[in-house]
Amino acid sequence: MTRQCLDKDIKITPVQGRVHVFFDQAEIGSSINALQLDEPGAPLRIYFPRSDIQPGILEETETRTQCPYKGEAWYCTIKTLTATGVDQVWYYPDPCPLVEPIRDMLAFWGDGIEIRHSVV
Repeated sequence: MTRQCLDKDIKITPVQGRVHVFFDQAEIGSSINALQLDEPGAPLRIYFPRSDIQPGILEETETRTQCPYKGEAWYCTIKTLTATGVDQVWYYPDPCPLVEPIRDMLAFWGDGIEIRHSVV
């Protein structure tokens, strides 16, 4: 199957300072290497390196979605001792060339997710 990627004015830039991701009020990740993806018509998304997320809390699911600008997104469920967030994490294992910098980086969205910035 041939992947078709469309062009769009998407900007990917490093996040300034440290960015933290919380789930169910507990910090599950922190990074000085996160990237922000600004796509017109969509909320600003922060992508974290996998190595900056607490190990053992993500379980890959069968959920996949297709974006004509980014490619096929694969999803994970967050599982902690206190809560479960079904399909609240996604990544692009084989992204379109336009968004190559976010390959295998993790984005978080949904109930119980909070992203905070701090100055390094």
